[in-house]
Amino acid sequence: MNIKGKNINIFGDISKSLPVVYLHTVHSEGYAVWEQCRKMGTRKFVLVEVKDVNWNDDMSPWPLGKLFPGDESCGGKAEKWLSVLTQEIIPQTEKELHVTKRFITGYSLAGLFALWTAFNTDLFDAVISGSGSFWYPDFLDYVHRHEFMKTPESIYLSLGDKEHISKIQLLTTVEDNTRSLYDHFRKAGINTIFELNNGNHFQQGAWRLAKGIKWSLQQIAK
Repeated sequence: MNIKGKNINIFGDISKSLPVVYLHTVHSEGYAVWEQCRKMGTRKFVLVEVKDVNWNDDMSPWPLGKLFPGDESCGGKAEKWLSVLTQEIIPQTEKELHVTKRFITGYSLAGLFALWTAFNTDLFDAVISGSGSFWYPDFLDYVHRHEFMKTPESIYLSLGDKEHISKIQLLTTVEDNTRSLYDHFRKAGINTIFELNNGNHFQQGAWRLAKGIKWSLQQIAK
C-alpha cells in the first residue's frame, strides 16, 4: 500500500478485531520485528510499518544541527509529519482494519517521536520506545512543561547499556535522561517500564522492539 508517497506494510490478520501497532522504520525492519514477535509468542496484533519517511526531519520535534562532521542535521518537522500520519496514513490504513487499541513504536529517533506524539495527539493508547533518542536537546524540559493529550495506558522504554558511551557529549546523556523520564512517568502514576539491554545502539534493534511490543500488549488486560 502506498499513501502520500509512503510505503505501508501490514503484518497480521486484518480480518479480526485486534490491537494495531504503528512502527516507523528507516531500513524496512518491519518484517524482522514481526518475526521476533512471533518467536516470542506475542499475543495477536496487527503491525503497520510506515516506511520512506524523511528520518532526520520527520522524526525530530525541532531543528538540530549536525552532531559531527558528515552527520545530517535534523529539520524538526515532526509536527508536520504527525499531521500526515493522523489525517492521511492512519485513516486510509484503518479502512481495512478492525482496531481495538492503537499503539505507536519506533527505534532511535522514531522512539523519541513515539513519545513526543503522546503530547500532540490523542490517537494512541500506548507508547513503545526502543533506544529512544532522549539525548535530544531540551526534550526533558519539553516533557516537564507539557501534558499528554491522552495519558498513555502504558509506556515502554528501553536502552542498551553501552549507549551512553560516546565521544559526543550530548549522546552520553541518553541513559540518565531515559531513567529520568521513567521516574517522571512512574511518579505520575503511569504504567511504565524501563529495560536495559546488553550492547550499544546498533545491536538487536528488532528484538528490542519486539520485547516492548510484547510487554505493552500484555498490559491491555491488566
